[in-house]
Amino acid sequence: MDNLQRTSEQPGISKTLEERIGNSADVSWRIFGKRIVFYLPGMFTINGEQGKYPAISVTGAECELHCKHCRGKLLKPMFPVRTSDELLSLAEKWKSAGVKGILLSGGSTKDGFVPHFPLLSLLPKLKEMGFFISAHSGFATRKLAKALADAGVDQVLIDVVGDDETMRDVLNIRDGIKVLKDSLDALFSAKLVVVPHIIIGLKGKISGEYKALEILKDYPFDIISYVVLMPAVAIGKRVKPIPVNQAIEIIVTGRELFPGIEHSLGCARPRGKYRRDIEKWALRAGINRMALWSEESIEEAKKLELEIVFKKTCCSVL
Repeated sequence: MDNLQRTSEQPGISKTLEERIGNSADVSWRIFGKRIVFYLPGMFTINGEQGKYPAISVTGAECELHCKHCRGKLLKPMFPVRTSDELLSLAEKWKSAGVKGILLSGGSTKDGFVPHFPLLSLLPKLKEMGFFISAHSGFATRKLAKALADAGVDQVLIDVVGDDETMRDVLNIRDGIKVLKDSLDALFSAKLVVVPHIIIGLKGKISGEYKALEILKDYPFDIISYVVLMPAVAIGKRVKPIPVNQAIEIIVTGRELFPGIEHSLGCARPRGKYRRDIEKWALRAGINRMALWSEESIEEAKKLELEIVFKKTCCSVL
């Protein structure tokens, strides 16, 4: 690690943060080995290769919540599926094409949860077909959490936001982080496998990310994912990306709080030079998983002498 001139390459990486990055990597590699798994989710293609983990939207392109950072745009690449018959038809095609699993997603109701109910009766059949099933829950109610558990969902993905103002102003959740905490309680009480996602810079600045990590200290989970606000769809106006050093500090803090679990850099993050920089520093901080890698990240992983593994699923798949 010492031969990598981190501070000179990235202004803003202080000496203190540089030391924390090195310590973070040491902890990660001691527990999990010097290994990085690069993931290719189903909605994306790299070098002509497409992922084997398609995402569906149970609400099509519609979302009642209409959060300011997305406004439904993230639903457009997903397969619109509203009935179990539609999903079964797709699943049969995907099975023959070697698809490994399915991400159930969709827009949220005004109360903040994704209304998966019409499709859940089909999930046992999908499990019999060999699919691994992930589900974006939104801010799940106890009714939805129980229904997901009864249907046999393998894991649930939830965004964790630690700031009341951000919950209200960006996500349009009037009751703030109470809704998040109630949802986490519901999901964990239902004995679901939960993969929390920390959204860095959701308000266009650091606001509640550290609190989000603190909230998670009350819950048991095996993997955490970090995503970074993409300015092109951000809060109704053009904003600059969160500085790389600030984003990396969140990731390092996460490792310090949760050393014994795997940490992942998810697929949502700004593209271009920003993407290459944050990938590089995440690798140097000992990230265990990364979705949508760049060629520069492959080279960086080789420099760090990491074992490199590729998988065509979501980076949350355990």
